[in-house]
Amino acid sequence: MAIARDTTAANIKPLEGAVVRRFTAGATIAAGEIVSMQSDGYVDPANTTSAAQQVVGIALKAASSGDRVDVVVLGPVKAITGGTPGATLHASDTAGEPAESAGTNAGVAGFVESATVAFVRPLATHAHA
Repeated sequence: MAIARDTTAANIKPLEGAVVRRFTAGATIAAGEIVSMQSDGYVDPANTTSAAQQVVGIALKAASSGDRVDVVVLGPVKAITGGTPGATLHASDTAGEPAESAGTNAGVAGFVESATVAFVRPLATHAHA
């Protein structure tokens, strides 16, 4: 079974040691989606077809544009199914969805800890001045 986002919202949970930050959604976000920071300061579902995005983490709840949304920015979160322990966790070319291989552009979100747990540890995808 290939890695996928757990689509049962009640299953999405930060685990012990997770760091959670609150952001404003710039688009509709589903629970468990990988989100990225946009140039307007909002988070949207990550989509690696756009080179200018920085992965922030995994959303814990669904949100509409303008809503505040809690995001695991570091640490373990139960949010996936079918993961391969030790695999790199990538944002994919499908908005918000996880992958174990890179999409069109870089979008590392962390690594797979178990079949159902992702360890969020985003990597910077562009240089900072």
